[in-house]
Amino acid sequence: MKVFSYIFLFTALLFAQIYVLPYFAIGYFVPDVLFIGVIVVGIREGGVWAMLAGAGSGFLRDAFTTGFLGSSMLSLVIAGFLAGIFARHRLRFGIQGNILFLFAVAFVYNLVYYTLQLFDAALNFSTILLQFIIPAAIYTLIIVGIAHFLIPRGLWGKKLPQR
Repeated sequence: MKVFSYIFLFTALLFAQIYVLPYFAIGYFVPDVLFIGVIVVGIREGGVWAMLAGAGSGFLRDAFTTGFLGSSMLSLVIAGFLAGIFARHRLRFGIQGNILFLFAVAFVYNLVYYTLQLFDAALNFSTILLQFIIPAAIYTLIIVGIAHFLIPRGLWGKKLPQR
């Protein structure tokens, strides 16, 4: 039953990512709700389910949008793997460690995605890093923070124990 709810969720997120969220773009950057969905699945269900969700939703995103085929799929699978690692170790971190780790996951995701998307562009790596990767990771982290505090039990599904 949970699988069907995740399929419905990712179908809605894919629709929102392609048709609705481009209206919320800041410059080149659109909030990536598929990434947020993969992170939530990784933290709630584990890395294997997150990698499967990332592979499926990334493949469909690549199929329905223009760009390098496989870039979303690969970057979402890597993000799902890292979210599974985060799920095992999140109780050891405080709130600052959780934010830092989520920023690192968003950074790696955007690093893989934009490196593959802009591979044939005449841009050097520092330009891609400063103009695309870091701002997109910060924007995604802000959206994750807003979504986490708006949902009653948080994105993780349960409150972390207070230290």
